[in-house]
Formats: sequence, structure tokens, C-alpha cells
Amino acid sequence: MSADFSPEFQAYGGWIAAAAIQQQNLFNEVVGRDSLQADLDTRTLSSERGVLGGISLLGSFSELDRTWLWGWANPGFGPEAPAVAPTLAIREFGERHGISEFTSDSPDLSGFEEPAQAAIMLAITAGTVLGGRGVWSTAINEGRGHVYLHVADEQLPQAGFDAIATPRLLVNAINVFPSDHRQVVRGYLQHFGVQYDEAPDAIRATAPNGSTLVVEFDELGRIGNISGQPKP
Repeated sequence: MSADFSPEFQAYGGWIAAAAIQQQNLFNEVVGRDSLQADLDTRTLSSERGVLGGISLLGSFSELDRTWLWGWANPGFGPEAPAVAPTLAIREFGERHGISEFTSDSPDLSGFEEPAQAAIMLAITAGTVLGGRGVWSTAINEGRGHVYLHVADEQLPQAGFDAIATPRLLVNAINVFPSDHRQVVRGYLQHFGVQYDEAPDAIRATAPNGSTLVVEFDELGRIGNISGQPKP
């Protein structure tokens, strides 16, 4: 039997997953495939198109022992390093909400079916605690691992509620955090302040711009159908 994240991590991850996926997709589109150079001392990420500031070192994943190492626990950096200090908010968040993945110095991901994918999930979910604009990663140690940086530069755009894109985002989020479909839907709507009514069979929402969303559930609480309409 493969390992899984703690119930506390899954509850938070499910709540924020759809919004996090949407924001990460937007970040990837804007940043593109340019060759980027990170400077952890100046907290910048540079390319031919310009410089992004406000980067923070979330942590790294080792392909050798398949563990995650938070930046504050990395002896090469530590909690007082300029690029690490902002991420202590993640550890504090974990302490408040009982999320062990955010408080353990080096979570073991070796039991997951896809440890590298679990590391990506951990990084993106953790990045949402900092409220930034996306997560960037690059290979290290000759491909034997990856480092993950959170980017908080305000010149990067923030995603907004999109009734047309919502069905795809919710399905993708549920594929990652399948334990509570309603939690995924509620979280996405609450993230954008969208008003909604919840019934045993469906969640019906209307955004401030007039677009609507209806998510129907089966008797087991699983999403059965999603329909969205833009502003009339």
C-alpha cells in the first residue's frame, strides 16, 4: 500500500487545490520556458526578459532517498537566510493547523507511488500559504534532485474566478485531492469570495460579474456534473 499525505494536509490541499492549479498555470504561461537564473542572496529570478523579485527557497527533493528537505532545515541555508526566512510562515501555519508535512524538517516521500509528483504537490500547496504568484523549480546535483522556489513578485498577474475554466480546474484538483469533492468546490469558491448555496445534490454559485456555476454530486458525494455560464 502506498503512502499518502496526512488528513490535515489533504484537507487544506483540497480546499486550495483548484485555485493553486489555476495560479500555477498562469505563472507558467507568463514566465514561459526562458532560461532562468536564481540568486538567493538578492532573492531574484532573472531571464532575458527581465528580473522577478521576492523569491523564497521552499525546499528541495532528492531523487536518491526520495525525501523533501525544507530550506530552514538545510544546513547550507538555515532559517535566517534571506531567501528562507519568509518561508517560516509555512511552518507556523503547519503548527497552527496540525499539518505535519509543514513542520517536519524532512518529510519522507519514498512511500508514494510517484514521489517526485508528491514533492511538486507539497511545494505548490506550501506556496499558497505565502500568497504569492507561483512556484519555479530546477534540477540540481546533476539531475539527482530538484529545488523549489516560491515567487512573490507583484508584477506577476493573479488569477481570477473563471466560470468557463472552473470545470477543468475542479476535475484536476480532485484528481490530486480526491478525498472530499465538496471541500474542493467550496475552497475554490471561497478563495474568490464567490457566493454559493449548498444542497445535498449540488452547489450553485453566482460570481460578482454575473457568471454562474452549478456542481452536481452523486449519492456518494462525488462530482457528477459541472456546468458554468459566463456573464449574460
